Amino acid sequence: MADPLVRRKLQRDTLPYLVSAHRLRQQWFYRLHTIFGYTTDLVVALMTIGISAPLLTFLTNGSPSEVAGQKAAALPEMLATVPAWLYYPTLLLIILWVVLRVAFAREEGQKRAVLAKSCSQVLREVEAKLHRALAKPSPMSDLNELLDKQIAPTVDRNIQENAWPWTPFAPDIGKEVEQELAGLCEKYEADWEPGELTDLRKPPVERK
Repeated sequence: MADPLVRRKLQRDTLPYLVSAHRLRQQWFYRLHTIFGYTTDLVVALMTIGISAPLLTFLTNGSPSEVAGQKAAALPEMLATVPAWLYYPTLLLIILWVVLRVAFAREEGQKRAVLAKSCSQVLREVEAKLHRALAKPSPMSDLNELLDKQIAPTVDRNIQENAWPWTPFAPDIGKEVEQELAGLCEKYEADWEPGELTDLRKPPVERK
């Protein structure tokens, strides 16, 4: 029988962190960070080749104070150039965009997104190391090292900075964890040295 401690370690400790990390990119602050980044880069590229629009320039402004100040005078003029049938949709877009910008700034979205991206990259590296560890006959020591030296410190820091929004794992990941566990065990379990679980409820047997 392959070592059941390895299976339990994967199921209860290692894989839930790795599966949760896959969902970091689905968090609102990460998605807004990506949208704002692409929008800004697009406008910069258009301006480089001499193509731009006041609306795009307005949308890439990241400071709420600047939106309220510098852009306030230009906003009516900008809306005046919009076709009548697009006036209210454009106004709604601008209001929504400003609200998102304010919420993103107030909730430290930039900082949280950068930390989440770094965390995701670290745990992706852990996934690569996990396969090398599980290919060994006795992978438990390597699993403990990955958990103690890379996974736990990285996740703890992101929890402190609100970039890891769960304590400790994302919800409803049981099925995905079981799928990952089944795949890893199918691939590597035959190479693990036999091991036995110690039943802590039974008193130790005295040897004479």
